[in-house]
Amino acid sequence: MKRVLVPAAIAAVALMGTSCTTAGSGDIFPMSVGSVWNMNILVTAGATAASLDTFETGTVVNTVVEKANLTTGPEVVKYKNEATIHRRTPDSTYSSTTYSYYREDGDWILGYSALDDSTGDTMMATTPTAGKTWHQGTSIAEVIGQEDVSVPAGTYKNAWKVKLTSSQGGYNVDMFSWFAPGTGLVKFHYESSNQGYSQVYDQELTSTTVK
Repeated sequence: MKRVLVPAAIAAVALMGTSCTTAGSGDIFPMSVGSVWNMNILVTAGATAASLDTFETGTVVNTVVEKANLTTGPEVVKYKNEATIHRRTPDSTYSSTTYSYYREDGDWILGYSALDDSTGDTMMATTPTAGKTWHQGTSIAEVIGQEDVSVPAGTYKNAWKVKLTSSQGGYNVDMFSWFAPGTGLVKFHYESSNQGYSQVYDQELTSTTVK
């Protein structure tokens, strides 16, 4: 793979409000065409972890748009990722649209950056268990266990927490994702500090629907 894919926001059962509490059942990484996930982004940064200010805010809309086939043959689903980011310094707003592709292969969910990507990355286990590990690009992923997680879309009981350890600029960064059964990715979080600069990134589910 040319880059590490970060999972697109995945599905739920209906449009959700902030008061929803969901134990969840079903696929850990739903892939039904027409499903949509809305997420908010908040990035804070500063000289120390104790003095962080808002650096970026934004929204992400992930949509499963259609089924397709890799050039090597296997069927995948195509995700459209539409992001709008507002940066405070300098004051600017920018948007981007990217596509990625996913499929289930036995015990794993594989992700592809393009239809001619012949290798793919292992994104998630279809049946996670605490302590399960895999390689994602040059990074190492590990299932930490289950815990409750609250985001604007609601509180998800027993979501699976996954740690992805990535080497960036000569030092390691631990990134955490929470996957709720029947819903998929509900939160993504990481913190980094290097040469007197600290940054915290949060992406949280605000609403979702699955077809």
